[in-house]
Amino acid sequence: MARVLGVVRLSKVSDETTSPERQRRSIQRWADQEGHVIVGWVEDIDVSGGVEPWKRPEFGKWLPSTIGKEVSSIEHRIAMEESRAAEYDIICALKLDRLSRRVLHVHTLVEWCEKHGKEVATVEDGINLNTQTGKLLFSLIASFAEGELEAIKARAKSSYNHLVKEGRWRGGRIPYGYRAEKQDTGDGWRLVPDDYGTDTAGTLREIVRRLIEGESANSIAQWLNKDPAKTPTSLDAQLIRNGKPPKGGRWTAANTAKVVRSLNVLGQMEVTEEVVVDGKKTKRTRIVRDAEGRPLQRAEPLITQEEWELANKKLDENTSKRNGNRKGGSPLLRVAFCTCGEPAYLGPGRNWPYYRCASRTTHKPCPTGSKGIAAHVLEGAVEEVFLRAAGDVEIVRKVFRPGVDFARDIEEVNRALAELREDREAGLYSSELGKQEYRETYKRLDARREQLMAQP
Repeated sequence: MARVLGVVRLSKVSDETTSPERQRRSIQRWADQEGHVIVGWVEDIDVSGGVEPWKRPEFGKWLPSTIGKEVSSIEHRIAMEESRAAEYDIICALKLDRLSRRVLHVHTLVEWCEKHGKEVATVEDGINLNTQTGKLLFSLIASFAEGELEAIKARAKSSYNHLVKEGRWRGGRIPYGYRAEKQDTGDGWRLVPDDYGTDTAGTLREIVRRLIEGESANSIAQWLNKDPAKTPTSLDAQLIRNGKPPKGGRWTAANTAKVVRSLNVLGQMEVTEEVVVDGKKTKRTRIVRDAEGRPLQRAEPLITQEEWELANKKLDENTSKRNGNRKGGSPLLRVAFCTCGEPAYLGPGRNWPYYRCASRTTHKPCPTGSKGIAAHVLEGAVEEVFLRAAGDVEIVRKVFRPGVDFARDIEEVNRALAELREDREAGLYSSELGKQEYRETYKRLDARREQLMAQP
């Protein structure tokens, strides 16, 4: 008679085909038939089959945390003593995939059991690891279990993209400028512009307008912080809509720019994923695209594509070291000079701006004793002289007749192909299903690019 640890796992509570009760009954029946006694139960509900057994909330209590790791004998002994590994002889589950859907995880668990005089048994698979046939069957079933996990992930991804295409909201942090509203059909939630209440859509449009007119992100952040009740940050706006007190978040140049740079404001969807590059884990943000490589449109845009591009161009200019954060500038810069030969710089005065000798910036008096001149006087004089000399000269402008330009579409497809290649290099298409999906997607994108480039 051996001591049995019954292992029950379920990814979703609603799955009745392998309900906890059914798993328990089958394991108990097997133990009774074999003349064994069950000394403990492990129940991990809502736990994915991709999680290592020794890292699961309940199963992990019965296994040493050092499984599969190269540690000293002292560390392993301490881990064994801290676990309940000494209380059973056999680990029994309904099927192999209840232990794990990863071949490596199951192999590691079995190797540990064999090394410590324990056995692994399954009821429906009928695996006996004491024979070569049983070991071969074990490897085959474990491989099928891992393949099924990849299929589950593929179906989940397909379902996720389908919901996005339908414009449905799956929960989480709401992009700035939007709110989640329940659909009249009762078919989930969707994102709509936040045009009332917290009115973050209106705030976003005002931010974009100010940027396009030349205001810096710093200046806009200061304006936003003047009345946080009317212009709350993204998190505070969501808390307010949920009936919770805001945390008093502050706007900065960085989070102001981040809101505008995000393609969420165009109704598109960005996702941040953890990828492995050169052996190091890093986070990368990408756009969710359809099969043709176009960004999936999940909500109504808050601004136009042209407004988004202009605002981002202004952000790029403002972050340039050469341009600084200035709004506007001197119209006579490097045009107006003092009588001493130094440039005349525009600066504030008591009643209006003045042009003064650059020597003042070094705290030295002008050699000629120049006192400066009011900006409107000097600029008016320059304008009068210029118009007298060139006012009757005709201005020639180039006029372009607009045609159909596919440059943006081609650029979008090229970007999608680049992202796809990066995903492949990061190992996101490593399974057989993933490789097939990669080839099909790349083929569609490449065909679309050829089609676009063939247009006149």
